[in-house]
Amino acid sequence: MKITVILLVSVFNIFCQSKEVKLLPPDEGIYHTAFSTIYSSSNNVAANEVSYFENLTGKKIVWLNFQSDWFDGIKFPAESVKNIWQSGAIPSIRMLPWSTYDKNDKTYSLKKIVDGKFDKELRKWAKDLKQTGIPVLIGFAGEPNGDWFPWSGIQNGGGNKTGYGDKDLADGPELYRDAYRHIIDLFKDEGALKVTWIFHVNSVGAPDEEWNDIKNYYPGDNYIDWIGISAYGAQRWGESYQRFVDIMRPGYDQLLKLSDNKPIAILEFGVADYLPNVNKALWIQSALYTVQQPEFSRIKAIGWWHSTWINHDGTMSAIQVDSSPEALRFYKEAIAQPVFVTEFKLNK
Repeated sequence: MKITVILLVSVFNIFCQSKEVKLLPPDEGIYHTAFSTIYSSSNNVAANEVSYFENLTGKKIVWLNFQSDWFDGIKFPAESVKNIWQSGAIPSIRMLPWSTYDKNDKTYSLKKIVDGKFDKELRKWAKDLKQTGIPVLIGFAGEPNGDWFPWSGIQNGGGNKTGYGDKDLADGPELYRDAYRHIIDLFKDEGALKVTWIFHVNSVGAPDEEWNDIKNYYPGDNYIDWIGISAYGAQRWGESYQRFVDIMRPGYDQLLKLSDNKPIAILEFGVADYLPNVNKALWIQSALYTVQQPEFSRIKAIGWWHSTWINHDGTMSAIQVDSSPEALRFYKEAIAQPVFVTEFKLNK
């Protein structure tokens, strides 16, 4: 009898370890999430970061977004993952393959990833994640359709069709797609199955050319669980005022065509304060009103970028939600609405 019980427990444990665990969209409403680095660096999340943002805004968050740069090698961010999970939120990891902030950095090029140059490190990353038993979200190399990162399509062959793979496809997007697929395949092979994979693009491509369309980067519905965009208003002096809806809509419309059923997230949004012709408080109010409208019903999560922003010219942009008392008040009033939900569902 004792042997039978032990065998049944062992079989149950094996079954649980082999089952994929994903974050499901809410039945109703929109998840409240955030990127916040007030008490943390972007790569090392402090134990009180989640509670700080929740106390500041008066509302719990479903996930906390943070960076996992490869500046010091490809390493699983164990402490950050533990701190976020123990705070009651899901760790959402921005896996960023660069060794410096230089957009011309080729240390971890997409081609090298596809060719398996970092398989050993990535497999170790996956194994370390699996050992924690913690469910996470991972977004690999976000905003590839921009021109500001080393993994951007424009930095990896752009619209050229003769340097890699299918001669009918643009090299830059195809390399990104294949690199992301390769990483997901490695994680699944290692049994790291408590991962919700996110496809994260910028709402507007740079350059705005056909080869750089969002669809060309997409790994496919069989690989990706959530799809989402960044949608920022003016960030520095000299930029013109843009309504949130006008920034968000182009990317949202492309995502609708990309997949019929994947939940959509506004993974990053924000606007700077103290700029001419920009009323940050009203911009926030408008954004959080817009995402509730029926025409944007596929939006199931939204996350403010709560951090200062250092521009290439050395100036600082005040993106954080409490850059002024008025901005924070408008955010708190809007996010307090019951449509913004804080209880998450996993497919256990």
